[in-house]
Amino acid sequence: MGVCEHTTPQHLFTMIITTSDLETKLKGQSTGAFLFFGEEEYLKRHYLSRFRSALVSDADFSVFNHVIINGGDLNALESELQSLPMLDMLGGGQRLIELRDTNFDKISKSDLEALCTILSDVGDNTVIIYTLPSELSEGTKKKPSAALKALSDVCCAVSFERQTPAKLVGWLTRHFTARGCLCDPDTCRFIIEYCTPDMFILSSETEKLTAYALSHGLNRVDIPMVRTVCSQSKVIGAFDFSNALIDADISLAMRVLSDMIKHRARPEEIMSTIITTYSELLTYKMLTETGMNKADIAKRTGKNEYYVQVKLRALSKYSLSYLEKMVELCSEADRQIKSMPINKYYIIEELILKSCSINSV
Repeated sequence: MGVCEHTTPQHLFTMIITTSDLETKLKGQSTGAFLFFGEEEYLKRHYLSRFRSALVSDADFSVFNHVIINGGDLNALESELQSLPMLDMLGGGQRLIELRDTNFDKISKSDLEALCTILSDVGDNTVIIYTLPSELSEGTKKKPSAALKALSDVCCAVSFERQTPAKLVGWLTRHFTARGCLCDPDTCRFIIEYCTPDMFILSSETEKLTAYALSHGLNRVDIPMVRTVCSQSKVIGAFDFSNALIDADISLAMRVLSDMIKHRARPEEIMSTIITTYSELLTYKMLTETGMNKADIAKRTGKNEYYVQVKLRALSKYSLSYLEKMVELCSEADRQIKSMPINKYYIIEELILKSCSINSV
């Protein structure tokens, strides 16, 4: 049997592994069904390339051995799997089938069940379901999303998480060495903090740094060089968005929103962040007006005191009537997003702009 291969539909199991586990398992033939999910696109593409190199090595048969199916076309996937025995007779060998561009957060229950049935027995073939973070909600480790749980019952599900700083330091060190430069651990850690832990960005910055160093007759990268050559940036997301709303920084909120839209964040998740932010601010405002202090509010809401303190510092910007109005507007926007065939991102943009047009104090 190959890596994570299922024997029969009656012998299914749930398996979610990390990239370290995949590296250990990815030896020899790697047949079976795999689900690639998580935030780290660099590693997803790296391992997809590894599979392609291992399974599609014969250029003469590549047209038969490598198939990419877009849009969640289950009929096409089933057809490709059913045609494999005839191709094997032609000497085509192993095949790699990629299923891409499938939104598992919107897939119907019947289509998900049909897909799982297909994946429960893929024979001596490799199927990789490649998902973007916006296409598959993970849920939590204790309670994974329904789609992730169903797929991990019939696939070897590989979680491509953001790598820890310690792992990234080792990865950067190896990359610099391979390009003929040295970089000590402290400088590597600074690069991660300065340029973000996103591996695509780090890979690009590594190339820039080594090219700069070597062109100046140097074989070592240091922190001053990083400040001179690299672009400072950071991965932004829900926390940055929430903080911008709390600080009434509408300009930043719109920039973060634009980035989330570019990365295909689900409108419903963005809306949930907005509702939670203003609802909590309203709750804390009401509690402070009854005379409760930080410790009282933390005990009442079940949040830690630091979390509450951050919210309380922002309350001076807002009147009770403003927060009540914002919660009302959030509720209406949420209703429109969930029930009307409209541009959902436009509704969110309009809501944010309304937040600064209302008298906040």
